[in-house]
Amino acid sequence: MQVEEFSVDDDEGWASLVGACGGNALHLPAIHLAQHEPDELRLLAFRDGGAAVGCVLAILSGRKGIRRVLGGGRTLTLPTAPAAASDVPDGALRDALFGYARENSCDRLVVQPAYGQRLCGDEELARFRSGAITEFILALDGDEDSIAAAYHKTHRKNVRRAIRQGLVLTENSGLTGLALLREMQMTSAQRASERAEGFGVPAEEYFRRVHEHVYAPGHGHVILAELAGRPVATLAWIAAAGRVQTVRSGSSPEGYETRAMYFLYDELIRRSIRQKMIEINCGGVPLEAADREHPQHGLYEFKAGFGSGAFVRHGLDIPMAETSR
Repeated sequence: MQVEEFSVDDDEGWASLVGACGGNALHLPAIHLAQHEPDELRLLAFRDGGAAVGCVLAILSGRKGIRRVLGGGRTLTLPTAPAAASDVPDGALRDALFGYARENSCDRLVVQPAYGQRLCGDEELARFRSGAITEFILALDGDEDSIAAAYHKTHRKNVRRAIRQGLVLTENSGLTGLALLREMQMTSAQRASERAEGFGVPAEEYFRRVHEHVYAPGHGHVILAELAGRPVATLAWIAAAGRVQTVRSGSSPEGYETRAMYFLYDELIRRSIRQKMIEINCGGVPLEAADREHPQHGLYEFKAGFGSGAFVRHGLDIPMAETSR
């Protein structure tokens, strides 16, 4: 199997390949341009007998040649596992990636756990597994009513409660909506830190770049829950190849009180069904969050409560020197 590099500027051709291979939004270069320069991205197509049978986006970082003495080695990082037809052997993908990494003088190959169906489940690579998470996938294989009926009873009750309290949902995927998202994420981060599960919120510049590369071109959307005209909660997602992935959310104290996030997720699910999407990736939590005593167990139950399946995903961190040629 051969590896061919696509141009980062070939948006249409690459998106078509991602769709044909059953990929997801993390395979799109636009999603990563808020954090990486275009020359760091590598769009890799796997070819067998000339036909493209798989694809993956990679980030090449570090120094090459004599400059490595100053800046350390090179790393090839995959933000998500390769996408490929089910009859393409994982071993063929693995060997092709190893070859590409060596050709580019990489010391390490890192695969993030999100959507980690390929490679990360390869038992031959089990000794390199790292960063396990539980990821929640909701299959959209029914109509709105049947999928909503599968919510946990508490989730159904909280959606009805949010509606009764007069919450109204609007979309604002512009800079204003992203600024509100950041503001509410900061509130959520503070609340989480009080429960020993805090998280960081990027600077304003990051959100401006995300708007430019992701939301302005339509790769993602932001919806707001408003109470009497005041935004109280936000939810953002990205989508490609029929797959939706939630990426950021935030809530004010009023949002928590009114159960606004339940209403936002319900709207995302219903909207995705109407748009003929295949599934929603509700994101991941630490593997340990399944334990009722874990600080993020409540988030585990929230994601699971919409009827989504819980899948253990492993990342990989592979020193190339430990792989056979």
